[in-house]
Parts: sequence; structure tokens; C-alpha cells
Amino acid sequence: MKKWILGFVSLLVSWQGFAQGAEEIVIGKRYSIKASVLDEDRSIQVYLPASYAKESAIKHAYPVIYLLDGESNFNYLTAFVEKLTRSPYPSMPEAIIVGIENTNRTRDLTPTVKQSSKMSAEQDSKIKGETGGNAAFFDFLENDLYSHINQNYRTNGYNIFIGHSFGGITALNHMLNGKDIFNAYIVHDPSIWWDEQVMLKRFQASKGKDFNHKFLFLTQVGESENKGAQGDHYQGIKAFNHYLQTKPFINLNYRYVQYEGENHGTVPLKGNLDGLRYIFDGFSINIKAIASHPQLIEQSFAAFNKKMHFEFKPSPDYLNNVISFLEQGQHLESIAVIKAYQQKLYTE
Repeated sequence: MKKWILGFVSLLVSWQGFAQGAEEIVIGKRYSIKASVLDEDRSIQVYLPASYAKESAIKHAYPVIYLLDGESNFNYLTAFVEKLTRSPYPSMPEAIIVGIENTNRTRDLTPTVKQSSKMSAEQDSKIKGETGGNAAFFDFLENDLYSHINQNYRTNGYNIFIGHSFGGITALNHMLNGKDIFNAYIVHDPSIWWDEQVMLKRFQASKGKDFNHKFLFLTQVGESENKGAQGDHYQGIKAFNHYLQTKPFINLNYRYVQYEGENHGTVPLKGNLDGLRYIFDGFSINIKAIASHPQLIEQSFAAFNKKMHFEFKPSPDYLNNVISFLEQGQHLESIAVIKAYQQKLYTE
């Protein structure tokens, strides 16, 4: 018995010693801000890139991804963005992620008030409580949250808005009627059926609108989901995509993707990964080619910025990683070119 007790105590001491040396993995923080018009506190989640807190004389600014249904999507999206931005082959710039948690989802994420006479019995039975609160939610989004993020974090002015289902029609409504604060929208399996396809009708009524080079990435579940009560949902998105395929707008970068085998709940997983890749297509640079072509970074960013209609800079962290890579091969002339480019970017 004594040997057993001594063994247990020894194991406990060893475990405590191990735990004391452990390092926590932290992906972000959650806190509340005041929503003025809604008159409530709203919980948000904030993820900062790994390079954000690095000690450096150069303070880099970052694009921001605003994410609806943060309680469902924040954790996995941070992992996607970590992977996509990882050196030496980043596919997109490092980004801040802001997850917006729900208090009254149906109220906030519907553009019009529910009209039972225009809904099937099943749809009507599922929709409870307040509806039609997009306008008040947009006030929180544009004035309270957007201002808070820009005042408290280093942002570069490029913003992406992601929404799914009711969040999808909210994103589309903002794209059409909200303030011009977002450069790109990623919209998953949106509830176009709502209020007799009111969002499709609004887009049709806005034919010829200039979207100033914005991106819209739209996803939908596969044909196997087009059955029963899901039929109206499925057909509404099909009709919306059919209209956008006629290219009724000016300066809109649009892509539609349908995922066979995914359902309404899983479609954002593939969609967010592919949506970010679509928006930032052309960002990736072959680091191995830089040794013989040190102007490649500057030339690639010039071409990328022309496509994006926005001025992105390679981060100091990325340029330092490139320099470290070139130092391994003693590419001194190329290193000098990169350092001169870095100085030009961050001293002018």
C-alpha cells in the first residue's frame, strides 16, 4: 500500500512539474462592446496574427475579416487563416479576424419583417420572435464595431464580411445597401427564399450598379439537398446565381461554387477556405525564385495590387523570413535588393 501511495505522489509531482512548464495555446480573446441603437452589450471575438505583437520598430497594418455567427465559426476560421498566411508560402496576407456572436440572430440577420402569409407552414413554425432588424444591426456593425476595431487595432482598410444562411442574406443586403466599408463578401448558402426572395428582387432592381471592384464569393449545397422543405432554399440560390451570371453589374468580381456532398451546416467549411483563396488569388510568391530574381516581390505585389484595386504591402515579418532564407544560400546581392525594398516601403 505504501509503495502504491508513494508511486501516486511521485506521479502527481511529475505531472505538476510538467504542467508548470506548459505553454497555453491562445487563438484570441472575447469581450463586449456597446451596441448603441440596439441598446445591448455585444460579445465579439478577436484574433490577431502571430506577427502583430512582435517587437519591431515597424508597426504593420492588417486587413480585417468580419465573421457572423462567431460562436460557430471563429475557432476553425482562425486555423484556416493561420495556415493560409504561414511562411514561406503564404496564400494571403495575415489578417485580423473579428467574430460577432449572436444575441437575437433572427432579429438581426433578416432584412424585412416576417410575413406569415408569404411563408410555408414549416417555415412559419420555425421563425419565432422579432425579425427585420438588419438596419439596426448595420448601425452596430458600421458605427460601433467597425469604429472600435479601427481605433484599437492596426488595420489597413481592406475588409471582408462573411455570412451564412440568414447571415448570407444579411451580407448581401449590406453589399447592396450598407456603407461602403467592405471590399469583399463571402456568402454561404444564403436564405434567398426569405420574404418571397426579397434580396433577389432588390438586386434585380439595382441592375447596372457599380460595385467598385468588390468581390462576391457565393456557395451552395449540392443537388442532393434539393428535396422536401429544402427545395425553396435551394431554388432561391439557384435563381440568384442565374441572375448574377448574366453580369448585370459593373466592376463586380463574382464566383459561384456548388459543393456536392455538403449540407447547409457544413458548406461554410469548404466555402471559407475557397473564398479566401479566390479573393487573394495571385498573392502567393515562389520564394525559391527570389534568389535569382530579387525584384519578384515588388513586381508581384504591383500586379496583385492592380488586380485588387488596393495597396497591399509585404509585411516586415514576411520580408525578414525571405532574407533569412536567402542568407542560407549566401545570396548577398539579392538580400541587398530586398533590404532596400523594405526600407523604401516602411520609411517613405
